[in-house]
Amino acid sequence: MSLQTNSSSNNNVEVDVNILLQLLESQTETIKELQHANQALNQEVHLLNEKLSYFTDRFFGRSKETLDSQVTGQLNLFSDEVEDSKAVPQTEEGQETMVKGHKRKIGQKAAKIAYLPLKERHHELSTEQRICDQCGTQMTDIGTTKIREEVLFHQAMLDRLVHYQHTYCCKECEKADVSSYKKAPVPRPVVSNSLGSNSVIAETIRLKFGQKVPANRQESYWQETLGLDISRDNITNWHIKVCHNALDSLAQRLKSHLTQEEILHADETTYRVIEKGKKDTHYWLFSTGKHSTHPIVYYHHAVSRAGEVPKQFLADFNGYLHCDGYAGYNAVENVTLVYCLAHARRKFFEALPKNNKNEETPAWIAVKMIDIWFQLEREWVDLSVEDRQKKRRDYLTPLFINFYEWLGSFTAVPKSKLDTAVKYALKLRGGFERIFEDGRLELSNNLAERQIKELVIGRKNSMHSCSLEGARTSGIILSVYRTAEVNGLNPVSYLEFLFDRIPNLAHVSNEALDELLPWQPLAQATCAKQYAKTTK
Repeated sequence: MSLQTNSSSNNNVEVDVNILLQLLESQTETIKELQHANQALNQEVHLLNEKLSYFTDRFFGRSKETLDSQVTGQLNLFSDEVEDSKAVPQTEEGQETMVKGHKRKIGQKAAKIAYLPLKERHHELSTEQRICDQCGTQMTDIGTTKIREEVLFHQAMLDRLVHYQHTYCCKECEKADVSSYKKAPVPRPVVSNSLGSNSVIAETIRLKFGQKVPANRQESYWQETLGLDISRDNITNWHIKVCHNALDSLAQRLKSHLTQEEILHADETTYRVIEKGKKDTHYWLFSTGKHSTHPIVYYHHAVSRAGEVPKQFLADFNGYLHCDGYAGYNAVENVTLVYCLAHARRKFFEALPKNNKNEETPAWIAVKMIDIWFQLEREWVDLSVEDRQKKRRDYLTPLFINFYEWLGSFTAVPKSKLDTAVKYALKLRGGFERIFEDGRLELSNNLAERQIKELVIGRKNSMHSCSLEGARTSGIILSVYRTAEVNGLNPVSYLEFLFDRIPNLAHVSNEALDELLPWQPLAQATCAKQYAKTTK
């Protein structure tokens, strides 16, 4: 009986132990699951806090993506090559002179106004005031002293211009009962049956596309300031008509020359069009490279952002295309994509801790490393294309290799800003390294981004276009306007130049239009800016 009791007791103990072991194993699994869940929740909280900080900084923080200039710690391991690369001497910015112990720039103010017509105002004494206080005799003018130099402003003014056509007859032929008449030729206006002269229409374009003043705000300016009763509809219709009658054909020639270039930049942005509910249309910006002899800026409006748009627009282009990482550019055939390192830098900058952006985190180190590349490029800006390419291979190549080796030395939190930046840099590495193939290529696509800002600023003021035709017209006008500017022309003078000539061409051929392009001698001689920007 005792043996049976002991045996039963042992069995019960074994059962209890097994149950406890199973319970312990179950609880261990539960703890592991809870730990994994807690880790996932912590990661989610981290990502949400990161997003919250990002959007808070985006809406309420400063927009400049700059860090302190000091290079310390781990970053020095990657910047040893930089010191040896500084072979380009720095030139002084203008002459200096010593004035009572300190240096002063010479002629800064004078250079700003040297192009202006000169007028003089002499301040003289009247005959009565020239009487000498000592002896009462008439005093003699012995010279002048320059007191100051300033700029006068003349308010814009309008004139009423009436065109009369003169008719001529031959009196001798009349004696023989023969009619012989001639009429003086009258140039066609760019817009018929309108109060808008070429100069008035060009000014409305300058206000809208140069000063970013939309048609509805121009309406009050023309009516209240200048006394001309024109409406926003008048202005909009003028722009559509000058596009149809003159600028459209010229823009096609600009596009043709654009696609014959070897290097282009591209970017795109959204634009709202009210017609038929099309709220999200797009402008595509295509620009020649920095080293092009014929600079061109083209704004192409399209309903879609699909890759088919650049594919069709660049069908005749075969060369390097600077762009961001948007996949739509992959659809363009026969091009070599060059990706923008500034975009890669921006993604690492967005991964910086918002409370301390100068903490030496992996994101901070990445930003600093990329800054070194851009610093070198600034030092090589005046080198020849060949020398710049050699400098890149000698100094940038090892920096690139070190950077990508370093990217594999740490693990980022999955789906975090840092993880996104690392994956972006790895994915587009081949496109970043294209800069080693040609010294004319740029590290960034900033050239295109600066040009697209012209449209973005105007979009903020105008808000939208009412029709697809209006949006297309704006793109064509802005293309001509900006291309004139980058070729050193006064855009208003160039518009008047085109409005005078294109409607009066005997035959609107490609050859005739090419003679009117902004870089041609005729346009340069007629429309060149009379002054140069003297300030940085």
